[in-house]
Amino acid sequence: MSYYTTKKQEKEQIGSETNILEMKSIFTLLVLMISWETIAQTKDQPNILWITFEDTSPHLIYDNPSSNTPNMDRLEKEGVRFNAMFSTATICSPSRSAIITGLHASSIGTGNHRSNIPVPSTIKGFPYYLKEKGYHTSNNVKTDYNIRDQKSFIKECWTESSNKAHWRNRKENQPFFSVFNLNESHASRTFVWKEEKYKKEIFKKLPKHLRTDEKTLLLPPFYRDSPEMRHHMARIYNCINYTDYRIGKILKQLKEDQLEEETIIFIFADHGEAMPRGKGNGINLGHRVPMYVYVPEKYQHLSGLKMGEKTERVGSFEDLATTILSLTNTGLPDYLEGTNLLSKEYKKTYFYGHKDGADDARDITREVSDGRFMYSRVYNTALPEMQFKHYTGVAKIYETMRDDLKNDRLNDDQKKIFTQKRDKEMLFDLKNDPWELRNLANDPTYAKELKKFRKICQNEILKTRDLQFIPYGEMMAMHKKHQLTPYEFKSDETIYPLKEMMVQINLAGEGAKAIEKQLKGLKSKHGLVRYWSAYGLKSQTKLQQSHYDLINEVLKNEQESYVQIELATILCMHLPKHYAFKTLKKYALGSDYFDQWHALRNIFDYLPNQPKYNAIYAEVLGKLPPKKEVSKIHKNIHFDVLETAKSGLYMNRWREQ
Repeated sequence: MSYYTTKKQEKEQIGSETNILEMKSIFTLLVLMISWETIAQTKDQPNILWITFEDTSPHLIYDNPSSNTPNMDRLEKEGVRFNAMFSTATICSPSRSAIITGLHASSIGTGNHRSNIPVPSTIKGFPYYLKEKGYHTSNNVKTDYNIRDQKSFIKECWTESSNKAHWRNRKENQPFFSVFNLNESHASRTFVWKEEKYKKEIFKKLPKHLRTDEKTLLLPPFYRDSPEMRHHMARIYNCINYTDYRIGKILKQLKEDQLEEETIIFIFADHGEAMPRGKGNGINLGHRVPMYVYVPEKYQHLSGLKMGEKTERVGSFEDLATTILSLTNTGLPDYLEGTNLLSKEYKKTYFYGHKDGADDARDITREVSDGRFMYSRVYNTALPEMQFKHYTGVAKIYETMRDDLKNDRLNDDQKKIFTQKRDKEMLFDLKNDPWELRNLANDPTYAKELKKFRKICQNEILKTRDLQFIPYGEMMAMHKKHQLTPYEFKSDETIYPLKEMMVQINLAGEGAKAIEKQLKGLKSKHGLVRYWSAYGLKSQTKLQQSHYDLINEVLKNEQESYVQIELATILCMHLPKHYAFKTLKKYALGSDYFDQWHALRNIFDYLPNQPKYNAIYAEVLGKLPPKKEVSKIHKNIHFDVLETAKSGLYMNRWREQ
């Protein structure tokens, strides 16, 4: 204040400063009130504990006395057991693509296990949105999301992602979304590892009272009942039992932290059972998963399901992102394909799923289920259910089954999964045939159900613009050519002519009546349409010489390598010494990994007299560079080439024994 200020000016200035101080006080109080309200809102947000485990079907847990799962049994009594929950895919990485993005893996192009497909930067892993909302997001520890640039994707999603990640690392009063991925029931443990390693890592750590009795366990009817198979099956059950034991340890920590009534709990498997005919197979046993959800009383208003009951709601993995974001009142991105599993207005009545490439094995099926029936559309009827892949095929359980097959110890149901070509459509009544041994697709009694599911399947393929009808190598080439991710180009019919392709896709497996239409498709201007014409013709069993002559002429002028490989395969299936084998050999020994895998796998899967190809398998193994010299983008496809060549040599040694 100036020395020369008058008393009037002094009074005015003092009053002005008082008003400013009062306004500052009011403003500070408002800020504090808003902060307190924000803190209160944050504290009122539900915590989410999410425990996933590997490779398990509900067949081996739900109402099954052979398994010992007291912790999941408790969740069943106190929470909700889902009887009709499905993985959108039947193997790890595509399933996790769907879980983390809220989109079918077939919608973004990540349906092959494993691949290196880019997704748009606008598609986030859903924990990103929780993290932005103030949640502590922890992942312990598996990711395996099957997308390119996974490192950046993971960093966006998780506050922490490591084997030390835990809700206990959050800030005080911070809500959490905490994920634990348990691998004790993974295929590596259930049957791939050597017996000694399994005993050390699983069996000896499992308390004796939780071990499954080999003599009394429930054995699936498609396995021969022998001491060897009972021993293999007990190992599978024990891996599940130990998984439950681990689940109990995590739930105990939640209780110790007095967070049980503040936390919504999800416990579920990532796809079907890790045993022959389960994981990787496009049937209910490959898709359906056990799932338990517990909602404490404090958050019951968020759920349309009553605790302590079982539900027949049909759910699938693209629903999980929408469910978690809805429970936490987090905004939903427009691209999500799922619905809230716990909604009071739940209306979903079926799931749509897919089986595509699995490591070195190549196949494609599409599935629909309403919980009671399982429908599967098989696009390659030339192969049986049990397709060999090296990682699992060399395991003891497969050796036992192949030995039983060779020595004619199997009944018809046990034998046909190895020897019988598949029907183009399969329909199983899961209530009366839970192990899926009786295909009802050709039974007139079920014509109505068959027609309904077929229509749903067709609609979902077009609605989602299912990308997996593009061969993996061609999808990568299209991405490079158009400088767009598959998700971005899939709706452009000039790039991805799915509607025209569907004419040929739907003919696959149709038999002799489709031959002329398939041959006509070979004249299309679109390589993908020609590919599906050839793909369907590969399953034909009644081609005439005139048909082979036409296919041979088309091959001479075909420019696309992936179509050439299919055409040459058809000709060599008919005449193993056909000169078209030069085409297969050229690509099988070539430098393009995508064409190499395609050609090599076709030789292995379809051509007779396998021992004559040993030299090619051996040459591939001799020429392949070591993994460390392969670019990151090609590491997965390099692995597929390697495993296919090893598969060829392994199975030929077995045939010669």
